Amino acid sequence: MSRLPRFLAAGLVAALAAGAPLHAQPTAMRAEFAAPFAAHTEVIIDGRMWSCVGNACTTSSSDPRPAVVCRKLARKLGPITRFTTAAAELDEAGLAACNQDRK
Repeated sequence: MSRLPRFLAAGLVAALAAGAPLHAQPTAMRAEFAAPFAAHTEVIIDGRMWSCVGNACTTSSSDPRPAVVCRKLARKLGPITRFTTAAAELDEAGLAACNQDRK
Protein backbone atom coordinates (compact mmCIF):
# COMPACT_ATOMS: atom_id res chain seq x y z
CA MET A 1 0.00 0.00 0.00
CA SER A 2 2.86 2.41 0.67
CA ARG A 3 4.09 2.02 -2.93
CA LEU A 4 0.89 3.43 -4.41
CA PRO A 5 1.36 7.01 -3.15
CA ARG A 6 4.99 7.03 -4.35
CA PHE A 7 3.89 5.76 -7.75
CA LEU A 8 1.20 8.44 -7.97
CA ALA A 9 3.65 11.14 -6.87
CA ALA A 10 6.18 10.03 -9.51
CA GLY A 11 3.47 10.10 -12.17
CA LEU A 12 2.35 13.57 -11.11
CA VAL A 13 5.92 14.90 -11.22
CA ALA A 14 6.43 13.37 -14.68
CA ALA A 15 3.17 14.86 -15.95
CA LEU A 16 4.03 18.31 -14.64
CA ALA A 17 7.53 18.16 -16.10
CA ALA A 18 6.19 17.11 -19.50
CA GLY A 19 3.65 19.96 -19.50
CA ALA A 20 6.06 22.67 -18.36
CA PRO A 21 7.42 23.56 -21.82
CA LEU A 22 3.91 24.21 -23.08
CA HIS A 23 3.36 26.92 -20.50
CA ALA A 24 6.85 28.40 -20.48
CA GLN A 25 7.18 29.42 -24.10
CA PRO A 26 9.34 32.51 -24.42
CA THR A 27 8.09 35.63 -26.11
CA ALA A 28 9.79 35.86 -29.50
CA MET A 29 8.13 39.09 -30.65
CA ARG A 30 6.23 41.87 -28.86
CA ALA A 31 4.35 44.85 -30.24
CA GLU A 32 3.12 47.76 -28.14
CA PHE A 33 0.27 50.03 -29.19
CA ALA A 34 -0.70 53.57 -28.22
CA ALA A 35 -4.20 52.52 -27.16
CA PRO A 36 -5.03 49.48 -24.99
CA PHE A 37 -7.30 46.69 -26.17
CA ALA A 38 -10.76 46.64 -24.60
CA ALA A 39 -10.42 42.91 -23.84
CA HIS A 40 -7.99 40.05 -24.27
CA THR A 41 -7.71 39.51 -28.02
CA GLU A 42 -6.14 36.75 -30.08
CA VAL A 43 -5.42 37.26 -33.75
CA ILE A 44 -3.75 35.08 -36.36
CA ILE A 45 -1.62 36.79 -38.98
CA ASP A 46 0.31 34.68 -41.50
CA GLY A 47 -0.29 31.58 -39.40
CA ARG A 48 1.18 33.21 -36.30
CA MET A 49 -0.98 33.48 -33.17
CA TRP A 50 -0.72 36.83 -31.37
CA SER A 51 -2.13 37.24 -27.87
CA CYS A 52 -3.05 40.84 -27.01
CA VAL A 53 -3.62 42.15 -23.49
CA GLY A 54 -3.49 45.73 -22.28
CA ASN A 55 -1.60 47.68 -24.94
CA ALA A 56 0.67 44.85 -26.12
CA CYS A 57 0.57 41.77 -28.33
CA THR A 58 3.04 38.90 -28.04
CA THR A 59 3.82 35.74 -29.93
CA SER A 60 6.15 32.85 -29.20
CA SER A 61 7.14 32.37 -32.85
CA SER A 62 9.88 34.30 -34.55
CA ASP A 63 10.49 35.62 -38.05
CA PRO A 64 13.72 36.73 -39.74
CA ARG A 65 11.86 39.80 -41.13
CA PRO A 66 10.53 41.70 -38.12
CA ALA A 67 9.78 44.83 -40.17
CA VAL A 68 7.41 42.84 -42.42
CA VAL A 69 5.70 41.25 -39.42
CA CYS A 70 5.35 44.66 -37.75
CA ARG A 71 3.78 46.16 -40.87
CA LYS A 72 1.21 43.35 -41.19
CA LEU A 73 0.31 43.63 -37.51
CA ALA A 74 -0.08 47.42 -37.77
CA ARG A 75 -2.37 47.06 -40.80
CA LYS A 76 -4.63 44.74 -38.82
CA LEU A 77 -4.54 46.26 -35.31
CA GLY A 78 -3.40 49.89 -35.51
CA PRO A 79 -0.30 52.02 -34.95
CA ILE A 80 2.58 50.31 -33.20
CA THR A 81 4.72 52.36 -30.81
CA ARG A 82 7.35 49.71 -30.04
CA PHE A 83 8.28 46.41 -31.71
CA THR A 84 10.83 44.01 -30.25
CA THR A 85 12.16 40.57 -31.06
CA ALA A 86 14.40 38.30 -29.02
CA ALA A 87 17.37 39.74 -30.93
CA ALA A 88 16.55 43.41 -31.57
CA GLU A 89 14.12 46.33 -31.45
CA LEU A 90 12.89 48.44 -34.35
CA ASP A 91 14.23 51.99 -34.23
CA GLU A 92 12.23 55.13 -35.09
CA ALA A 93 12.77 54.69 -38.83
CA GLY A 94 11.70 51.05 -38.58
CA LEU A 95 8.55 51.99 -36.70
CA ALA A 96 7.75 54.72 -39.24
CA ALA A 97 8.01 52.15 -42.03
CA CYS A 98 5.96 49.70 -39.97
CA ASN A 99 3.10 52.17 -39.59
CA GLN A 100 3.26 53.82 -43.02
CA ASP A 101 0.45 52.00 -44.78
CA ARG A 102 -2.03 51.26 -42.03
CA LYS A 103 -5.65 51.02 -43.03
